[in-house]
Amino acid sequence: MEKKERLRVLHIASWYPSKVHDSLGNFIKRHVKAISTEHKCELWHVSPVSNENPLMGTSEVIDGDGFIERITYPRATKPGVRAVTRSLLKLSPGEEIAMPDLIHLHVAFPAGRAARILAEKWNIPLVITEHWTAYHDSQHIPLWRRIAMRRTAASTSVFCPVTEQLAEKMREFKMKNHMGSEEYVVVPNVVDTEKFTPSMSKSEGEIKILHVSSLEEAQKNITGILNTIAHIRRTSPEFKFSLTIVGGADPERLSKVGRYAATMNLSSPCVKFTGSLSSDEVASKMRESDAVLLFSRKENFPCVIAEAWATGIPVITTDVGGIAEHMDNEKGILVDSGDEKALAEAILSLKRVWDKKAIRKYAEDHFSVEAVAKAYTKAYNIALDSIE
Repeated sequence: MEKKERLRVLHIASWYPSKVHDSLGNFIKRHVKAISTEHKCELWHVSPVSNENPLMGTSEVIDGDGFIERITYPRATKPGVRAVTRSLLKLSPGEEIAMPDLIHLHVAFPAGRAARILAEKWNIPLVITEHWTAYHDSQHIPLWRRIAMRRTAASTSVFCPVTEQLAEKMREFKMKNHMGSEEYVVVPNVVDTEKFTPSMSKSEGEIKILHVSSLEEAQKNITGILNTIAHIRRTSPEFKFSLTIVGGADPERLSKVGRYAATMNLSSPCVKFTGSLSSDEVASKMRESDAVLLFSRKENFPCVIAEAWATGIPVITTDVGGIAEHMDNEKGILVDSGDEKALAEAILSLKRVWDKKAIRKYAEDHFSVEAVAKAYTKAYNIALDSIE
């Protein structure tokens, strides 16, 4: 296939922000936005809804952020993959990309079946970016879904997991491409280094710590964080610090975490809950902070780490997923998942001097829009070569 400098890329996303869930797969949108700086892009996403939902049967076309988004809301089916597949196959590319040069699938299920049908129909390569943490515990994935994912893999040219550790889990899951080989190009999550920038002022007084997440307890271990904060207050009263917790689009989840904090006598100004914030508001909070804190039980590589580093601040986080691939003691501190004692020691060590410029430089070199767009261009060229 003749190489083109500016490719026409059709993105099909299993997860994506929509009117149903405005933050689901926001990291995928950032990837597409980055890629659109080098290539012509269009994005398709299907979000099935119930009969009672007023969105049922509607669709929207959004022209912004450098690419077209086509999002449809069909009636939900059982299994849900049927509605997703049928709706995607009814769509047609717009004039901007006409006949795509390749399809870029974001997360193999449930949009994978439609993506592979279209790739085979148009005789163009299929590339998959994967974020799903379920590969780390894949025995819980139903057999029929495993089969569907491997069929999609068998029509794929290149896999682009966001960490090397996820790539290894995908290999164990037997995700092999159309040549029966394992063509993996690791491309990390992207951060807007123009939005997430270091503060020019120097923090004085208390250490300001920031946590940003969905507040989903099973994954993020918010209670473990609060237990640790309460312990530090009891045992090290001379250590002056505060924790701001951002997130909780689900009001019930936010309320539950707030009630737990109250049982530990943790309240403002020591522990503050902001609820869900916009990306601009999160960037502002980071500039006011001295460190970002995560205590997750499982992750791949959360975007908030790259955003913290772009802001020039260190991260305390658990050694899970692919985080250790980028972490060293110049950019933060790794602790074992669930080890509240180690977490407390890490928080108390935040008083040391951190090199903001060096932390920022690492983010620019690895997670910037330019770096990620170039990495995907490399993956696309490998995919195009595979079908020549």
